[in-house]
Amino acid sequence: MGIRIQIIGLLIGLIFFIGVLRYIKKNSFNPGQSVLWIFLCIFLVSIPVLEPFYKWIATDIIGINDARHIIYIFIIGFLLIYNFYLSSKITKMSDQIQNLISFTAILEKDSRGKNI
Repeated sequence: MGIRIQIIGLLIGLIFFIGVLRYIKKNSFNPGQSVLWIFLCIFLVSIPVLEPFYKWIATDIIGINDARHIIYIFIIGFLLIYNFYLSSKITKMSDQIQNLISFTAILEKDSRGKNI
């Protein structure tokens, strides 16, 4: 990887890291999301710094000829984990909404019965 690409990658990673820290400071993320985004930021910042280490993992340990593929694998893995996390949250919220609808219907029925 050329020095220009390393500098650009490091700058993008640092800018993204600062943005995530600002969102965490404003309490815009819950703790689960914060951990995922911090790990992604650390990975983005570490790519230019630890490039030889990632090449060694890709070529010697995993057996991938092109070390860039390990970055794709990691990012796709991150997206899958994040998608799973969001799916679990959506399911939980859907159940809570269904319970809220049922509870509201019962309260409405009770309040109509008392007014008649």
